[in-house]
Amino acid sequence: MQKFWKIRDSKSNKLIYIKDKTIYKGNPKHDELNKLNSETSNLSFLENLFSIPYSYIKRIENQSGKNEIKIFFGNDSEDELIVKDKNVKQEIFDFLKTDLTNFKYSSKLPSILSYGKAQFFALLFMSGIFLWSLYLAIQIENGAEYEIIGSGRSITGIVLFLANFGIVKNIIGYIIILLIIIISLAKRLKSRSEMEILKR
Repeated sequence: MQKFWKIRDSKSNKLIYIKDKTIYKGNPKHDELNKLNSETSNLSFLENLFSIPYSYIKRIENQSGKNEIKIFFGNDSEDELIVKDKNVKQEIFDFLKTDLTNFKYSSKLPSILSYGKAQFFALLFMSGIFLWSLYLAIQIENGAEYEIIGSGRSITGIVLFLANFGIVKNIIGYIIILLIIIISLAKRLKSRSEMEILKR
């Protein structure tokens, strides 16, 4: 099976061509793109496009509300088919769904935890750093003295550096970072939507 889509408003893939169990994407020359139709036999320009053979693909994701179809292939490699028109994007995914007969199809709404994983990790990490530096700041204000042995570029050195700003500045700094993370998490979760998946 073969099929192609001309996506003129895309900067990264004005043409998506699926042929001989391979996905081609890229920006062929303007005249080549204009001449291309279902009767075209000279497809030598495909050699200059980025290609992903079906045999390399591990997973394909099509998320509602997003402008891309994500393709995961090889050893942790990832690429995207950028398609702003949701109907065309769905048509491309449906074609792949039909053509990739050995792939399993599923549809799900990503969990809050998995979808905001980076933000949750940042929140836990920064909270740990804050509590550690706050503890040291309290100890320093109570007369304790600390000395870094070595280069001072370790995590301990960074925490002690923060602790020397004092209790109030540590709390203010943490609140600012906390607000940034919460805003980022809220924006991320707002884009959470149904995801169609093809997986080998």
